[in-house]
Order: sequence, then C-alpha cells, then structure tokens
Amino acid sequence: MQTKYLILILGLLIVILAHGDRGRKAGGSGRYIKSILGIENGSGRRIKGYDYIRVLAVIAVIGTHVVQSDTQLSAGSPGWIGLRIAETAFLTCNVLFVMLSGALLLNRGEEPVASFYRKRVFRVVIPMAVYYMFYLYMGLYHSGLFNPANWLDAGRRFLSGPSDWNPHFWLMYVIISFYLTAPFFRVMVQNMSDRLLTSFIFLTFVMNGALSWLPLAGIQFSFVTVLCGWESVFVFGYFWTRPVSKRFFKPFMALGAASFVFTAAVSCIAPDGALMLFNKAPTMLFMAGGIFAWFSEREDRLKMPGIAARVIGKYGFSILLIHWYILHYVTEERLGLFASSFGVIGGTVLAMAVTLILSLLAALVFDNTIVIAVEYVCETALKWLEKLWKRLTRQSAS
Repeated sequence: MQTKYLILILGLLIVILAHGDRGRKAGGSGRYIKSILGIENGSGRRIKGYDYIRVLAVIAVIGTHVVQSDTQLSAGSPGWIGLRIAETAFLTCNVLFVMLSGALLLNRGEEPVASFYRKRVFRVVIPMAVYYMFYLYMGLYHSGLFNPANWLDAGRRFLSGPSDWNPHFWLMYVIISFYLTAPFFRVMVQNMSDRLLTSFIFLTFVMNGALSWLPLAGIQFSFVTVLCGWESVFVFGYFWTRPVSKRFFKPFMALGAASFVFTAAVSCIAPDGALMLFNKAPTMLFMAGGIFAWFSEREDRLKMPGIAARVIGKYGFSILLIHWYILHYVTEERLGLFASSFGVIGGTVLAMAVTLILSLLAALVFDNTIVIAVEYVCETALKWLEKLWKRLTRQSAS
C-alpha cells in the first residue's frame, strides 16, 4: 500500500513539473491554459474546413458505436430502419480520419525523417499506449497495475494490435502505419503533376471497387497493392489540398449524395450485403469525398469554429481512444442509455451527447495528468540520452 502511495505522490510531482515546463514554453499561464483548451489564437493559415471535418468525424465515430451497439429493435421496424440510415452516414468516420491524416501530413514541406517520427511518437504513440494500458487495467489487470509482469504483457499486447477490451484501436494502428510511410509518400505525391495525381486517384477507385465488389461475381481479387489499401485513402485526402480538386467539387458532392441514398437503401433491405459498400469501397469514398468537397468549396465563407468545436478538435484523438469505455461502461451500463431508449432520434442523440461530453471530460483530465506525465518522463529521458550520446561522440572524436 505504501509503495502505491509513493508512486502516486511521485506521479503528482511529475505532473506539476510537466505543466510548469510547458507553461514556461508557452510564455505564461494564460497562454498555456488557452493551449490546453485548444482556444489559442491560430496562425491565420489554419484550414477551418478541416477543423469542422475533424469534429464531424469524432461525432460520427461515437454515433457509429451508439447505433451498432443497440440490438433491441427488431429488423425491419421503423426504428431499426432509422438506425441503419444513421449508421450509413456515421460510417464515413473512418475514411474521414484517414483522409484528414493525408491532407495534413502530405501537404507539408520536407523535414528530417527522425524529427517527423519523434513528433508522431510524442503526439500519437505515447498517448495511445497510455490509453491502451488504461483499457488493460480496467478489463484485465485491475489491482495488478504495478506488477512488472503485467507491464511486459501490456507491451506485448500493444505491439500485437487491438485487444478484446479496445477493438476500436484498429484505426489507430492504421494511422500509425501511415506515419511510418508519410515522409516518403509526401515526396512522391508532391512531385506528381495534377494529371498524374488525378489518374492515381482514379485508379485507386477502380482497384478498391474491384476488391470490394468482384467477389459478388465469384472472383477473388488478388491484385492487392497500396492502390486498394488504406494508403490509397491517405493519398485521397491529400488530393483535396491541390487546386486541381476544385474541378471535382460538384461531381463528388453529387456522387456522394447518390452513394448515401444507395448505401442506406441497401443497408435497410439487405444489411449483410451493405458491408461491401463501407470502408474503402467507392461508395464510401464518394461520400467522404463529397464532405471534403463541400467544406473545401466553402472554406472562404466558413466562420472560425466556436470554443466547443475547438476543444473537441483539440482532444479529438483522445476522445476517439476513450469513448469506447465511456459508451459501453458508463453511458450504457451505468446510465442505461441506448439508441432506442427515448425513441430512435431522442435516444441516439442523447446517448451520443452524453458519451461525447463524458469522453471529452475524461480526455481532458487523462491527457493533462497521466499522459502528460508519461510524455514528460520520456522527453527528459530522451534529452538525457541525446546529451550522453553527444558527449560520447565528442570523446571518441578526440
């Protein structure tokens, strides 16, 4: 028991040191508090449409899992049909997140690979690992959190992929795989002409369509390459940052709307068959592309996101990580709220709102205590190792 208290006290001291260090770097407590909430003044170059798309994707992820976890309605009932239509719209979330990653990461100037990886480790991998440990603690380890054997087991599980307690982490592993290739993809796509890039995107639609739909004809499509993987969606996001994409705003909005109607109808009539219309299928790519086109076309007329949207955007990744626990173990299990609790519309909206708010609060606390402490320890250790390495290299050189 004393050991646990000592660890908690040490952890609290590290949190205080971490906030003090970041506060000094931010230029004062006022600026730092604004940065914590994500409401600091932007540089003026921020793309407002992407901020809205990020918030939309976060809400859609929660909506997807709210709708999918409600099994109380009988198939074919009006409420069930309503949930299938809502699910069709919400399932754009995965594609939107991947496209956002491509739009933001591939549309930058070249930087040292080591520097790029370092930023991604501290901004994504470390928080993801901490949340992963949280799920293992709540679902598996319980009081054995400080057992060294559990830490070794957690490391093995983390490197192995999502666990039974956090299956939604699959998307994070997909995104991290993009980070490994982003410095190289960036050089490739930025050196493509508009015509070549457009041809590349067209080919990815053809390949993803073949992978999704040829099995209907009894053909197992075996030509699986980056042209029909999630990497193709990554590049598709970058496509919307190029001026040539303006020519496709109207077509994609129209095809996106038509794809939504068609997919929603199939989901209601033959829900099992609708699976081939989701994820990387052209129908879902048209829907997500239509959303990007709609916001991109209105970029100059969009207002700056409000405080609520900016805070959600700031903690969007952490909300994505923690919402599974909040939804299933708080909203549903503790509060008894489901998509059909107060009618399909009222129940879905209420369950989503409660899950979003509680997930945001949990992310706000978790990120600024445990996550920031782990990041601070890792940053300090890395700086010490860099100093040691420089000292050793100087000695060897002399």
